[in-house]
Amino acid sequence: MDGQFEPLSDDEVLYVPIGRVLMSNPTFKVAEFLDALAQAVSDREGDWNEENEGWFTDGLECEALRFSTNGWQRGKVRLRLEFSPHQRRPKALEGRRVEKPSEYDERYPDNYRAERPDARYGDVLRMPDDYSDY
Repeated sequence: MDGQFEPLSDDEVLYVPIGRVLMSNPTFKVAEFLDALAQAVSDREGDWNEENEGWFTDGLECEALRFSTNGWQRGKVRLRLEFSPHQRRPKALEGRRVEKPSEYDERYPDNYRAERPDARYGDVLRMPDDYSDY
């Protein structure tokens, strides 16, 4: 595990077989978990209101005393789930291009060798009886 956590989108699905909280089913969407967490917090807080929803939506105005800055920094805070994969999987086809041979190549016997290299698409799309000039 490389320890790099990535935020999860609301529609992504988790499977948590042991140690789960708030969810009775081991498989659930991230949004379902965040809704259950918001409900659990609101049940405990007698004065829960719309402003408190900011913890789970656009964030709440706050100040943070962070190691990377001098003094307090103004901003917003919100709760999200993050995931750290054990092994990074390459993103599908990212930065990877398949080289397409420009001409027939003996190494690729399934390539089609054009009978007439100067043929155009119009020639290929003609009806068979149009080939009387061959």
